[in-house]
Amino acid sequence: MNPMSASFDGSGSARPVLRATTELGVVDDPSLEILRTLIFGLGQGNPYLVIERTDLPDADHYAQALHRPDGSWIVEFRDGGRNRHYQADASGPGAAYRVLAGWALQLPDWQEGLTWRPVYQ
Repeated sequence: MNPMSASFDGSGSARPVLRATTELGVVDDPSLEILRTLIFGLGQGNPYLVIERTDLPDADHYAQALHRPDGSWIVEFRDGGRNRHYQADASGPGAAYRVLAGWALQLPDWQEGLTWRPVYQ
């Protein structure tokens, strides 16, 4: 499913409570439009976006994007402990948005199209 055609509202099912953090600040319960704006706004002086699940008892459930100074992008997610932390190279802000929005919406195919590798070996 395409995150742009999905919605946080109206599905009738429970969804995670999210917090988005960048170098510039924090947004609680961001919409898809806000997530897109935050990701496309990453760059020098504001290189990262972290989306956390605040409805879970620990801080080990998040997804993040990093826009490196050389122009490349990396995305990561952590779904529990250290052994559940993965990263992949993304082709740009659109790919980073697809991953983070898909993770936030809990879409079944959000990991597809990227080569994921463990952060800790």
